[in-house]
Amino acid sequence: MKLVAALATIVAFSGICLLFIVIGGFGLQTLASNPGLTLHFAWNPKAHEFGILTMLVNSLILSLSTLLVAFPLALGITCWLILPTKTKIGKIFQAYLSFLVRFMGSIPTVLYAFGALFLLVPFLREAFGGSGRNLLACICVLSFVVLPTMVLLLESGLKKPLSTQRLMALALGMREFETMLFVIIPQGKSVLLGAFLLGFGRAFGDTMIALMLSSNALMLATSPLDPLRVLSAHIALITANESIGEAYNALFVSGFLLIVVNALLAFFARGILHRDSKIF
Repeated sequence: MKLVAALATIVAFSGICLLFIVIGGFGLQTLASNPGLTLHFAWNPKAHEFGILTMLVNSLILSLSTLLVAFPLALGITCWLILPTKTKIGKIFQAYLSFLVRFMGSIPTVLYAFGALFLLVPFLREAFGGSGRNLLACICVLSFVVLPTMVLLLESGLKKPLSTQRLMALALGMREFETMLFVIIPQGKSVLLGAFLLGFGRAFGDTMIALMLSSNALMLATSPLDPLRVLSAHIALITANESIGEAYNALFVSGFLLIVVNALLAFFARGILHRDSKIF
């Protein structure tokens, strides 16, 4: 088993390194040869403008907006899952909620987006006008996608300290909810930050939801009802029509930025969680 695990690690690490070399090499080459080609906000191939900053800013806006909705919800669900309950109905509810969260993590994102096209988009169209495919639709659906990742991480990070300090807090007269709010969560700030960063990376790199629910307009999203195009969806759209030329070369810069942002987020999150595991 150790040999299989070692071989799997080597294969995975080699694949990641190869991905970095190929995309990073072409991306850095494009930036070095012509920095002004992509580092601006205008994308208009007919005018030889291939700026990707609009898509990059939209990706950041969508990811941050999604986390502002999903992170408090994930923390509330986590508290509900790990706090002990004495009633039989409460235990059954916890079991079903835990199963539902894990099941949500196994659903492909394209199914979330496909379902939202028939359920959420018509509702937004009737309520606010327009096409219904906008930043708000992406936030609503993407929140469900990143939720399982954060809940599972928060649950594994907060459950152990709760079990070790719960009895001491009860002896001091604190209720279980107060123990969670005033003892466990303040001590688990690193776990919270790690979950936030991983959720942010998951939202930043998602393609299908933004591709199917955002109208892919080349504009900065300044309102929840604005259409937008994010970096990952931009890559999918352009590769469907281009295989050579400056527009295609600009995609390597987009891919390089996606890899760098997600790698940095994963690196910092892992470092934070490793340090926090030593504290607990």
